[in-house]
Amino acid sequence: MASKMNDVQENAHYLNVTLSNEEKQDQEAITLSLSEILRQFKRFLLPWFLVSVIAGGLIAGIYVLLDASPAKPVTALVGFTYSGIENGKNPDGSEFQPDKLKAPEVISAALKECGLEAQLLESVRHGVVISPIVPSDAMDRITTYSYLYENAQSGSLNAAEKMLDVSWFSTQYQLKFDYSETGLSRDVAAQLLNEMTEAYRDYFIREFGYNDALGNSLKVINYTDYDYAEAVDIMSDNLSKLRSYVNSLSKDDTIRFRSNVTGFTFADLRTTIDTIRENDLDLISSYITQNNVTKDKDRLQAFYEYRIEDLSRQKIVYEERLASTKESIESYQKDSVYVFANDTNMETTTASEQYDNMIAQKLSIQTNLSETAQRIEYYNQRLAVLRKSTVGSTDKVKKVETDLDNVSGKVENLIELVEKTADDYYQNYSLTDSYNILVPASYSAREVIVDGIKDAIKLTFAIELILLAVYFITVFISALVVSNRKKKAQLAASAAPAEETASAEAEKPAEESADSSAKNGKGKK
Repeated sequence: MASKMNDVQENAHYLNVTLSNEEKQDQEAITLSLSEILRQFKRFLLPWFLVSVIAGGLIAGIYVLLDASPAKPVTALVGFTYSGIENGKNPDGSEFQPDKLKAPEVISAALKECGLEAQLLESVRHGVVISPIVPSDAMDRITTYSYLYENAQSGSLNAAEKMLDVSWFSTQYQLKFDYSETGLSRDVAAQLLNEMTEAYRDYFIREFGYNDALGNSLKVINYTDYDYAEAVDIMSDNLSKLRSYVNSLSKDDTIRFRSNVTGFTFADLRTTIDTIRENDLDLISSYITQNNVTKDKDRLQAFYEYRIEDLSRQKIVYEERLASTKESIESYQKDSVYVFANDTNMETTTASEQYDNMIAQKLSIQTNLSETAQRIEYYNQRLAVLRKSTVGSTDKVKKVETDLDNVSGKVENLIELVEKTADDYYQNYSLTDSYNILVPASYSAREVIVDGIKDAIKLTFAIELILLAVYFITVFISALVVSNRKKKAQLAASAAPAEETASAEAEKPAEESADSSAKNGKGKK
């Protein structure tokens, strides 16, 4: 009987342990009900919607107000497209300087156009900041090259340095005008910045268009201040300079440009220059030489003697430089290239850039030497005639003066034709698209508000995405908490009857054993 009671007690204990383990596992399990997720979506939908609308509208409104603030700088964007800007060069080959966009003459022209005082020049100049626009791919390339250079080993340092030779220069620039120190309003400041970008266009054409310095230098010389033979030489030199300039223009002319202003092409101008030099001037020069027409024979003779001596010294210098250059070329060690093929080594030599430069230098010296020798011979002939002949008569002097006056008028007219043709060429063909205003400064209230709204939409969209993510996270966390809370409540409710049943089952065998013991005792009596 005692053994049976022990078995019943052990079974009751086992049942309690089993119920406890199952309950513990159920409590530790994490559940998430789909219906609860949908319920939480509905619960938080209205609060999320209200918060999104209020926050989005508030942020957008503040951004627009700040963007349209009177203290915010105005900006403009300009770009260059001519050949050479990608290497940081001006159209004439000189170094490009972005600060010229706010050169004093540019600001002065803009102030005058806006009807503002010239005293604002310095404050405007200090308020304008010019920044290059660097594309992302160029920035990545520069960063990569810098990293390779910094981490290059000694053996690959030369390769890294050559890689860094590939430079990049901006072709677009942003002009930001902080007008707080000028006392100008936003709309006036934007108008002034736009006038500056327009004024730079005129400055750009004037600076890199027709060579004003050349034209002025040709016009400033008065041939009447010199002797007749000297006047002819001066006119000839001027025409040589003018011809060289026309040749430089025609090198980039791929369409055979014909000016709508003058009706001339560069080939026409070159032909006209050659005609004046070879016909008019040579005819006057020969007449002066043959008739010994001069204002002062002794002075002209002394001048010829001086020019012969000076040119003779130059000739000696050119001869020495030519001999030295030839010696350098003959002794120059050319770059060697080795070719390995089929167990055979072949060596070839190639001319390097330095070797090519020496050859070009040799040709230039030879040209200068030849021209110098010709001028010496020319002055010797003039000097010989001047010493032998008597001075020309008054009639011959008047004829020479008349002819020189006619040729001088032709030269001045030719200089003007070259100037107008070059201006037309630069303004309407060569430089017409070299400089562009990509984004002008905005100054109207409507444009400012529209631009502010466009930027605010981007910011608001990003914030709305963040709020949407917060909404989803909140829904899932809330659904998870509520589901597990309900589960715990259900487990607690189901655990109580189970314990009562287990207790009842444990007590029932004990009572039965007690009853049987009592009956057995009565039987024995």
